[in-house]
Amino acid sequence: MLFIGVQTLLIFFLTFILTISVVQWWRGRTSFKQKYPGCKLPPGPRGFPLVGSIFSLGRNPHLTFMEMAKKYGNVFTVNLAGQNVLVLNGFEAVREALVKQSTVFAGRPHLALTQELTEGQVPPSGIVSADYGSIWREQRRFTLQTLRNFGFGKQSFETNIQEEIRCMLDEFRATSGKPFNANHVMETSVSNVVCSINFGQRFQYDDPSFEKLVQSIYRFSEIGTNASAVNYFPILRRLPFPDLKEVYEIEKTMKSFMYGMIESHKKTKKPGINRDLIDGYLHEIDRRKGEGLEDEASKSFNEVYLYHTLSDLLFAGTETMSSTLRWAVLYMIKYPHIQAKVQEELDSVVERDQLPSWRQRSQLPYTEATLMEVQRVANITAIGFPHKTTEDTQLFNYFIPKDTSVFINLYSVHVDSSEWENPDEFNPNRFLTKEGKVYNHPALMPFSAGKRSCPGENLAKMQLFLFFSSILQKFRLTTTPSNPDPSLEKHYAISLCPSPFEVCAYER
Repeated sequence: MLFIGVQTLLIFFLTFILTISVVQWWRGRTSFKQKYPGCKLPPGPRGFPLVGSIFSLGRNPHLTFMEMAKKYGNVFTVNLAGQNVLVLNGFEAVREALVKQSTVFAGRPHLALTQELTEGQVPPSGIVSADYGSIWREQRRFTLQTLRNFGFGKQSFETNIQEEIRCMLDEFRATSGKPFNANHVMETSVSNVVCSINFGQRFQYDDPSFEKLVQSIYRFSEIGTNASAVNYFPILRRLPFPDLKEVYEIEKTMKSFMYGMIESHKKTKKPGINRDLIDGYLHEIDRRKGEGLEDEASKSFNEVYLYHTLSDLLFAGTETMSSTLRWAVLYMIKYPHIQAKVQEELDSVVERDQLPSWRQRSQLPYTEATLMEVQRVANITAIGFPHKTTEDTQLFNYFIPKDTSVFINLYSVHVDSSEWENPDEFNPNRFLTKEGKVYNHPALMPFSAGKRSCPGENLAKMQLFLFFSSILQKFRLTTTPSNPDPSLEKHYAISLCPSPFEVCAYER
């Protein structure tokens, strides 16, 4: 009797949930038709009651979305735990949204995890997660202008980068050709470049607090996508969810480090002197207060927003940069004939006792094309941070309501067979013209596109080129005897990462 009672109760409960879900779906469908008569929404899978298609995405949602696109087209809608999300695949759809309708698709949805990590602010602060509007525009404008004042992305900043490169090359040299994992030294080196902008200083590779900071950034990149489940199941915030708990601990580490830096700068800053981004921002806070500016954008200039801006720059400048370099090293040891061709070109242009310079880039087209192909094939930003529509719009004859969350599948752009011949093949020549000059293919979008493209794109391009060319100029890279054929399998996290591998670096 007890078994029958429990079974009956379970059937009743499931029927009740299913009925409620169907009623909610019908009401939403009817409400949409009443509000937007004659409008056509993008198609998509129906999914299951309550959870939608969220458990159908698997470990590689970028690949799942590409499979869905074969059935529903490159513009479709997927239900994720009750939230209808627009998914865009392929170059044409992504360009239409991010470039041709850049303002319309420049918004950011309010996500539960982001709100938690930005101290409950609505809207969240920071360059990456803040919604499109006057505050975000003013904060981004000021940050970019301040960074430019420090030579950000300009040839004058090259000296700072090369100083860090020399330290990294010394670490390579110390291995004496023995197998080693280059991850740590590349992570700390590229992070130090951003630290010199943010904090006005570099750190020793064995500095305990700096090591902990870099490790925290990489741990977040590994588990951040798992913790983002709270965006669709907010109840996880109240449960002992391990990955979410660890994310909160990582955030404490980041805050402790950077608020410590901010406090130190407050004690030592001098009027009219900007040593770094923190000084520039603190002086801007003082200026706006001193002038009595009370507009919304001026009020947003505070230490909390400063922290999140520093965090965004440090994360992007550390994790995405070093992930790209890891892939570059891996592809060079997998394709030694391409590595040799890059080195032949470098030897013909760069003096042996010098490091490659940014101004020599035009003389090194094959080197630059190889790095561009690494970015395309490595494809580290598979989906990226969600966008949101800022107004009602049309996209390929589909109606897209205001405040629709949007996933941009950049991975699909970089393997779009309508744009790339043999997209699975590693071939730097696709970025070279018949005359041997670099061809900037519009479908190469490693930094995204439009108004929400990476603000550090200019610096990133310079940094990647200088690090990559310097490593290959000074060292011949090979696989190790224990792993002569390392895997090119991609592991989905905040960035697509390669499997751990070791490399041998022989000084040339």
